[in-house]
Amino acid sequence: MLFVSNYSSLLDINNLQTQFISNGHIIPAVDGVNIKVQPSETVGIVGESGSGKTVTALSVMRLLPRRGAKIVSGDILFKDQSLLALSEAKMREIRGNEIAMIFQEPMTSLNPVYTVNRQLCEMIMLHRNYNKQEAQAQALTMLKRVNIPRPEKILEEYPHQLSGGMRQRVMIAMAMSCDPSLLIADEPTTALDVTIQAQILDLMRELRQSQQTSILLITHDLGVVAEMCDRVYVMYAGQVVEEADIYALFENPSHPYTQGLLRSMPKANVDLERLDSIPGNVPLPGTVKQGCRFASRCPHTAERCLCEAPPFVELSAGQKSRCWLHAEPTRKEVHLS
Repeated sequence: MLFVSNYSSLLDINNLQTQFISNGHIIPAVDGVNIKVQPSETVGIVGESGSGKTVTALSVMRLLPRRGAKIVSGDILFKDQSLLALSEAKMREIRGNEIAMIFQEPMTSLNPVYTVNRQLCEMIMLHRNYNKQEAQAQALTMLKRVNIPRPEKILEEYPHQLSGGMRQRVMIAMAMSCDPSLLIADEPTTALDVTIQAQILDLMRELRQSQQTSILLITHDLGVVAEMCDRVYVMYAGQVVEEADIYALFENPSHPYTQGLLRSMPKANVDLERLDSIPGNVPLPGTVKQGCRFASRCPHTAERCLCEAPPFVELSAGQKSRCWLHAEPTRKEVHLS
């Protein structure tokens, strides 16, 4: 349930373009992406590996590699304030405090030579101005909140002594320790078994409800999207190709790529089935020079698809698609410039 705020959107990614430079070549990893997140809302970004999902999240956090990566145009507004206009010192005040991020593999995000207690306390002391005793009390409270058993013992252990699910809970505790307004979760359950995945998703849902935290959930798993999200952005080759609320996405997917992703999902209560797959692979960024970026894999490709890039078309309130199948003159085109 959304609540009234004094800003237009909690997060507003506006025509974002992020590029990498490799051996003198410009690689457009994110190309004209528009995403909004409202207060107390869970928004999903879904797509195959190489679609630009993680680069979008790292652009929001301003954690792109210092060399070879650059946001070249667009803006990222957080509570109506441009994150791109902030100094690095101001951005550090927001990062981890008002906007927190859970990374895909916690083993590479947690410092292997520091205990859980030290890492949690450093985060809390940095953003909350607590003394050491107060920070330790808050760290213990957060471990209890994420349902970690024996939290006093876990505080004194190192990341390598914990299971994958336990490390992910520690990452969530660290991310939520300062009550952020926005939590960015990048494939938070990918490396976990099914039982632990369900527990982590339940935990994120509980934290959203108890702390009214908005979540930007990045995943390739449409089952997770169906369970967690209010609205969804489908990304392909650096662009958003479909935007819809969760009911429209599953009941009436409009873009052929979204339709292909849904056909590849296993169905409940079916013992044996042949799953469809989308032929080919996501093109490397910058390799499609003209036309629709999905044309080489699409079952509906026409000559126009190979020559002209389709516009982003509004089909109905809240649902938009980047496909020539929906670009009749009667439709309202959504221009990104």
